[in-house]
Amino acid sequence: MLMDTFLLSRLGKEDVIFGLPWLQKYNPDVNWRSGEIIFRPKRYIKIPHYGSIFDNEALEEIISRINIRAKMLVSQTMAHQVEQKERTFKELVPKYLHKFRAQFEDREAEHFPISWHYDHAIDLKPDFVTKDCKLYSLTVPEQCELDKFLEENLQKGYIWKSKSLNASLFFFVGKKEKGKLRPTQDYRRLNDGTIKNVYPLPLISDLIDKLRGATIFSKLDLCNRYNNVRIKDGDQWKAAFKTNRGLFEPTVMFFGLMNSPATFQAFMDDILSDFMAEGWCLVYMDDILIYSLKEQDLFLKLHKCEFNITEVIFLGLVIQPGTIGMDPVKLAGIEDWPAPETVMGVRSFTGSVNFYRKFIGRYAEIAKPLYDLTKKGVKFVWDDRCQSAFATLKQKFSKQPLLKIPDSSKPFVIEADASKWASGAVLQQKGEDGEWHPCGYISHAFDATERNYEIYNRELFAIVRALQTW
Repeated sequence: MLMDTFLLSRLGKEDVIFGLPWLQKYNPDVNWRSGEIIFRPKRYIKIPHYGSIFDNEALEEIISRINIRAKMLVSQTMAHQVEQKERTFKELVPKYLHKFRAQFEDREAEHFPISWHYDHAIDLKPDFVTKDCKLYSLTVPEQCELDKFLEENLQKGYIWKSKSLNASLFFFVGKKEKGKLRPTQDYRRLNDGTIKNVYPLPLISDLIDKLRGATIFSKLDLCNRYNNVRIKDGDQWKAAFKTNRGLFEPTVMFFGLMNSPATFQAFMDDILSDFMAEGWCLVYMDDILIYSLKEQDLFLKLHKCEFNITEVIFLGLVIQPGTIGMDPVKLAGIEDWPAPETVMGVRSFTGSVNFYRKFIGRYAEIAKPLYDLTKKGVKFVWDDRCQSAFATLKQKFSKQPLLKIPDSSKPFVIEADASKWASGAVLQQKGEDGEWHPCGYISHAFDATERNYEIYNRELFAIVRALQTW
């Protein structure tokens, strides 16, 4: 008898998944065509084969009718990227998308973007004054990266030499990948003097709500991202940056410019407006659907795209049919977080976990000792209350709770409560199992005035705030 230890998880219709460590441990013979795993001496496990909707000849028509939400730029693990790069275009991309092969070609993506009415304008405030900046010394690796950056971008036409009277600092910051450097322009002074573009970015909660009923996803990674948009002619000098190799100005939009996100979101919303209106396409910045790329002169990174999957990571959330969860990579960072030793460390921790507060009941009340430490004039003392709050939050995140994607056509229940220090509420809805499942939590730490409310007013406050939120 074969016995082993397995981890419990929601696998849908699959009974078990054998990972690489298990296969390496037992080293069975695998018949991929018949779906059999054969052991020596003879023992075998039959793996049932499930048919796929994607075998249908009318696939493209089917996909448009099942409300597929093709989405999402995702941070993928290095191992997965290596595996993807070893596969060919025909292996990576479904047959019905082979006609879009040009949109996955690296060479095609290297051309200079066309000019149109989306070109990024840098509109300065009347009192803006041009100013020079100093140079920073570079390390040997940074100098090599600078030379490479300048050579590549001059060749592409993304930058050119400048005689601008305005200059911003150019430097490098470390990437998450060890030893990698990211070129960065310090546009803070320019941004302070720029008129803000108020075009809205989508609310993440609204995007998630639109995924109700979606069961199949495709995630795409756009080549060149912000560099797909030119800077408006005549405005390039405003974004000039200084290096020890000279002064340069960008001809395409870079990260760091204040209105870049708004410009790019407006650009994508306009391109994909028809698909968004039909209800099967979501857009957040450079996350787009393939069907409109060809005519819009946009291209995709083949080895960072995935198609026809039932679980996808979108903006730090794991999206599955009917539920959302937290990104396990980000959770691992929270679970391994050491106790903060400074106010900056506390702010770093609370800033990281705050993104997932909707998954945690009574978050504001639990985290109050930590937020109190960050208040102006408060001396940093890491006491038992702080340690307890820190440990409790880590423990709650370690449970990896799931939230139900709300269905607006079905009834909801709100449970709200208040203590002396905070209010909280949970939005719930019945699932197919007949049980009530949380769709989200909210919490609010009372200020000095609110703490003086009578208990019935604090509880009413919790109810009103829940209704305003949901």
